[in-house]
This record gives sequence, structure tokens and C-alpha cells, in this order.
Amino acid sequence: MTSPASTPQKQRFIDRYLAWFVRWMPDSFVICLALTLLVAVLAAIFTDTPVWSGDPEAVSLVGAWTGAFWNLLEFTMQMVVLLATGTAVATSPPAKRVLARLAGLPRNRAQVIILGSVVAGGLGFVHWGLGMMGGIVLGKELLVQAKRNGIKIHAPVLVAALFTALVPGAAGMSGAAVLYAATPDYLRSLVPESHVEQTPVSVPLTDTVVRLDFGLLLLVCMIIGITFMLLMHPKDDAPMTDVEPEVLEAAAASAKVTVPRDTPAQKANASRWIMYLVGGVGLIFSILHIVSVGVAGLDLNAYNFLFLSLGVVLCANWGPEYYAGLVRDGIAGTWGFILQFPFYAGIFGLIGATGLGIVISNAFTAISTATTWPVIAFLYSGLLNIAVPSGGSKFVIEAPYIIPTTIDLNADLGLIMQAYQMGDAVTNLLIPFFALPYLANYKLKFSSVVGYTVPPVLIMLVVVCLYLLGMAALR
Repeated sequence: MTSPASTPQKQRFIDRYLAWFVRWMPDSFVICLALTLLVAVLAAIFTDTPVWSGDPEAVSLVGAWTGAFWNLLEFTMQMVVLLATGTAVATSPPAKRVLARLAGLPRNRAQVIILGSVVAGGLGFVHWGLGMMGGIVLGKELLVQAKRNGIKIHAPVLVAALFTALVPGAAGMSGAAVLYAATPDYLRSLVPESHVEQTPVSVPLTDTVVRLDFGLLLLVCMIIGITFMLLMHPKDDAPMTDVEPEVLEAAAASAKVTVPRDTPAQKANASRWIMYLVGGVGLIFSILHIVSVGVAGLDLNAYNFLFLSLGVVLCANWGPEYYAGLVRDGIAGTWGFILQFPFYAGIFGLIGATGLGIVISNAFTAISTATTWPVIAFLYSGLLNIAVPSGGSKFVIEAPYIIPTTIDLNADLGLIMQAYQMGDAVTNLLIPFFALPYLANYKLKFSSVVGYTVPPVLIMLVVVCLYLLGMAALR
């Protein structure tokens, strides 16, 4: 016979588990510095690379680290622009009105979590940046509406749900690796000469992520994430925490904005026609570009230009100064990118220049067959992602040996690309790299969120491995 105290005991176990993460999980920048030291130690042990060398041509740990330290500056700027312009679009008065209406639909806690996850995941599959920013802004509106409707929400759980919904975005159509693979001759430029002829000219998205079986896998992962968020949400009011008051105050601000147009300077700052003209031309160009190349053909620069132009048009009625203010507010949440990305670029240099990446790869590929290789590639990609959480940059490291190994084993290259994408997508939930926009916008610490993402990640790892084994066996 079940004891009446069994349910409270289970809740106390969850509380202890989450308290452990809060107590022991350090700040994201601390993790970034610790990963730098860990990778350096591994490189020294497994590649015999000296710490320092007086010869500028010789490879050393310090040389590899400092030599690559600024290599992600372009990517850093792209991410800053993506977050700032995405925030401006999502917080523009027209967008806020739409999101506020959407956020008013849920009538209970479960509906709040499900709506936020589904919308963020669906948008993310089309483009991960859209899913990230749309989810962040929708989440704020959901918290505001929940408070008005008397629905008690533990804010870290909702943020964790939105973060978990990034999986379809990281593994979806806008993933750097699958877009690179779909680009003619790009894969051939990355492999050794011995494998150029056997390497396909391109691998279309219909062979990788735009497939029914892969879509079902992403759907299952979303359901896993939502289920865990619902189960792990505190049942009592006492453990529930809210975000900082200013977060809700900013989100609850009225979409009805008025700007002064009294003096000539104010009229210029609030000019409508210049916004419609410049933004309209940019938006028309972006739409025609999408029509000609398709959504899958968008790169990060094109997508940023689309968001920049869209934001200008959406804010045209309030003028350039108002739009610039929204972008300025968006930039405030990008400090993590600016501070941490150079250190991740340095880790990239340590892995690539010292040969540590090849050492790790050989350890995995030595035990591979055509059937097991997709699973090994998935686990390896996820492991490397923890050290170098940048899908595009990391793919350049992995492709020179992942593609030849796939060809040598006669494995399914499309399935390997799926494995690569999922390795990044699932392990993204364990590291603070892509959590930074969520943490900055909700003013939360990584330790208060990651405790909720670890359990679904463990289940997702098993599900993805079973999927890859099954698909490889059916090939």
C-alpha cells in the first residue's frame, strides 16, 4: 500500500537535486575558463604539444590558443546583430501586440509551458535565431499574462522549456553544417585529395533534415522536453521564483507608443518616410532573395539583413530614434557573446592546431562500422560541442575526417549529417554558450536553469542513439 507521504518525498528529492545544481554549478564565464584549461591539458597529454615555444613557426599550446583567439570575431558580430535586431523585431509594437494576444490564450500552467515550447520550437526549425528570440519575447509575455490571470509559474522552468525548445532550431534547416553540405563543392573543399572524387558535390536538405523520419525525431525530443518541464515544475508555491521585476515591467509596457514631433530635430528623429523607404527596399530585396534561393539558402548575413529591414519597417511609424533605442536595448544582452566567444575561439585553436581533434576522432572511428558510425559520430559531435559550441566552426574541424570515414565505411552521409546536427542540438542544453541570451533577458543564472535541462537531455541521448542505429540498420 502506497504511503500518503510518497508524493511529498518525491518532490523533496527533486528539490534536493535542483539545490545541488544551484550550489555547485558556477557562472558561465567560469565554465568557459575551465574548459580552456581542460582542453589545454588534454592537448598537452595526448599530442605532446609544448606549452610555449620560442619558434613562431612551431605549434605550442599558448600559440594555438592566442593564434585563434580572435578568429570568431565575425561570428561574434553576427550573433550580436542577430540578437539585437531580433530583439527589436520581437519587441516592436506590432509584434508585441501579436505575442500578447498569443500569450493570453493559456488558462493553466501546463498550457503556458506547452505553448511557449511549441511556438519556440516551430519557429526555430525554420531558423534557430527566430526561434530563440521569438521564444524569449513570448516567454516574457507569458509570464506577464500568467501573473495577471493568477497562474503561478516557476520562471526557471519556463525559461528551461524555451531553452529546450532550441533543439529543433539547432538541428533544423538553418544549421550551419547542413547548409554547408547543401552548398555545391563545399564538402569537397574540406576533405583530403584522396576523397575528393568520392565526396558528393552537395547533399541537399531533403537528404538530411527536411525528412519525415527526422521531423518525427525532433517532435519526440520536443515532447520529452515538455514532459519533463511539466513533471519537474514545483507543486507548492514556496519554491517558486519570479524573474526580476524590471523584466516583467519592460514586457508589460504598453504597445501604444507616442513619440514627440514638435521641433525639426524631433520630426527628423521620428520620420516615417525614411524608415519606410530604406526598410522597404531592404525588405523587398530580402523577400525576393528568399523566393530565388529558398529559405534553406539563407545564410546568417542574409537573415540578419532580413531582420534588420523587417525591424525598420515594423517601427517605421515611430521613426529611426525609436528603432535605434530597441536595438540598443537588445545589445545590452549580448555581453556574454562579446566576452566569451573569443575564449571559445581559443579552444577551437587548441583542438585544431595541436591535432587533439584527430586524436579524439581516431579513438572513436577505430571502433566504428557502417551501422555504429552514426551513433559514434553523434556522441563525438556532442562531446566536441561542449568544448567548441559553434556548429559552423566545429564542422570545419570535424569534416576533414568525418566525411572520409563515412565514405570509407560506406555509411549514409545524410544520416551522418543528422547525427552531427543532433549532437550539437542536444548537448547545447548542457552548456551556457547558447543559454546566454535567455539568461541575459530573464536575468537568471545558468545554475537555476540547467538543473531542468539535464534529465530530458539524458533521455534524448538514448532516443537519438536508437533512432540512428535503427536508420543505419535499415539502410
